[in-house]
Amino acid sequence: MPMIGVGLYFNDWRVLGLAVLWGIVNPVIFPKPRSVDNWMSMGVVGEQLYFKDGKKLKKDIPTLLNIINIPLFISFIYFGWTQNIEALVLSGLLVMTVKFWFIDRMSRLARDTLEETK
Repeated sequence: MPMIGVGLYFNDWRVLGLAVLWGIVNPVIFPKPRSVDNWMSMGVVGEQLYFKDGKKLKKDIPTLLNIINIPLFISFIYFGWTQNIEALVLSGLLVMTVKFWFIDRMSRLARDTLEETK
């Protein structure tokens, strides 16, 4: 995400293209982890469990966090495009904070589900 902010701030389409390319290539380059015994991997497992029933919009905190992130990310793009560095950094920090909060909720879901199955 910082790379997107830099590309927007400097209006550099090469940097933006590189950020998009990295987002596409990253999952292909790195293999699946051997262990999911870490916070981020547990977040991915939790997200898979969370969306397993097929419902995308639920009345709970993780859905609220995703909805909150929409205007935050739009503001991040806007502030980058208008070259407002303070607002760009602040909105980027807010987007990442809310996203990490979501990942934390997913990690807890995975951990709780694994404990229930033991």
